[in-house]
Amino acid sequence: MADQTGVMKKLSRLFSTEGLSGPILTLLSASGVVMVILYLALGVITRLYLPEEIGIGKYFVTIMGLVGAVASLRYEDALMLPKKDQDAAVLIWLSGAAMLLSAAVLTVLSFWSTEIADLLDFPAIAPYLPLVPLTLICMRSGKIAEFWLVRKRAFRHISACHVGLTLALVTGRIGAGSPPIHANEAGHIGGFIFGHIVSSTLLIWMALRRSAAAIGSALSWKRMIQAAIRYRRFALFSTPSAMIGAMTGYLPVLLVPFFFDTATAEEELGYYAAAFGAIAIPMSYVGRSVAHPFFISAAEAQLSGTLATITSLVHRRLIMVGIFPVLAVMFAGPDFFELWLGVDWRRAGIFATYIAAWMVLGSIVSPLTRVYDVTESQRLDFLMALILLVCLSSALILGGRSGSVDTMLIAAGIAGAIVRGIQLFVILRLAGVSWRECIAPYWDFLLLSLPGLALIIAALQLDNKWGTTGALVLGAACYFGLAIWKERLFRNS
Repeated sequence: MADQTGVMKKLSRLFSTEGLSGPILTLLSASGVVMVILYLALGVITRLYLPEEIGIGKYFVTIMGLVGAVASLRYEDALMLPKKDQDAAVLIWLSGAAMLLSAAVLTVLSFWSTEIADLLDFPAIAPYLPLVPLTLICMRSGKIAEFWLVRKRAFRHISACHVGLTLALVTGRIGAGSPPIHANEAGHIGGFIFGHIVSSTLLIWMALRRSAAAIGSALSWKRMIQAAIRYRRFALFSTPSAMIGAMTGYLPVLLVPFFFDTATAEEELGYYAAAFGAIAIPMSYVGRSVAHPFFISAAEAQLSGTLATITSLVHRRLIMVGIFPVLAVMFAGPDFFELWLGVDWRRAGIFATYIAAWMVLGSIVSPLTRVYDVTESQRLDFLMALILLVCLSSALILGGRSGSVDTMLIAAGIAGAIVRGIQLFVILRLAGVSWRECIAPYWDFLLLSLPGLALIIAALQLDNKWGTTGALVLGAACYFGLAIWKERLFRNS
């Protein structure tokens, strides 16, 4: 009985809502569940939908990512800064008002859906553009509620909602694509919308359940105007930075249709969507799991003068999680994708090898960008985001002019990885992290990756996708076992 009590106490400390490690582990545990669901579901979805149908669905998700990044003028990003809940709650109403205004503008624009789709050189998206305003309201209202729950340290509730979003999204897509419905891209898009409706409903309900009185009493136009002026840097600098950041992630989706005919663009975007979904989406859940508690802890650390310490630690943990997957995909991606998604999807695995380093570095940078917010360096954030956009768009345009999607993505992968690496070191230096601490994690975890990579390379000589995939799994287990042992993650406290 005493042993059982001791275990429960250790688990309680591990998954505490206080500090940094507990909230991160709580959110990462949900991210682990989410990744398992996503990986299992993607293998089913690619057998229900054609690549071109998934490509059209990916284009819709891209539009939502772009408009969602700026719809609320990023005022919700300031929710962690006020000391009093009454002052913070005003930002909920301010963000919501900006979101509704954006949705109204998009509703008007939807009357010209065909013309907008032609302008984008992607006519297949036209029937779905009228769905953008409603989807935006669902997505951003849930996101605003999620930020409030972060402020209240309700990380277990947030984790439950992340799992709920994923379950609803994949259930909707699989249900719509299965017999007897056999939906086309409409089912893929509908599943995305359904997932966000479920998630947003849960998040809003949880936020109101905890703080309905505080949120309701904060509704005041005068206070909203004062908050808009007080936190104007978020609207003036964080909003364009967020738009640029979203564009850099979605640039291949936006630019491929301009260089290739419609049928080719739709099919190739389907393969890209599968590659993106396999790497960037799971890593984005990891990044988001770190970002929320890191934001709170970084704001406190900035006041106490320990920002460099906490930033260095989070950077090291993110490298630990991300370095082996990117290396494994670069070696074993095509064989793994062919076995996992189906023989027709080997090309998605090839695409994954091109973009893996860029995507993983982006997921490492993303949570650490909160350093810009807590140091109020939004101008630097905007400048770095602009440099990334210029370099990446230049690489994609030059690659696109070659007439090869492969060349286009190789150029994007190289440029994206280089600029993301520069952006990462700028953030670390801004936080006060030493050069040695910036570089050391890469060397440490690269060495720990070597045994697992050796297994994969040996299996590749057999030219058997089952052997390669088995080596990938064993290599991952070997790497993470070594990393956990070296970092002493579960040592007694």
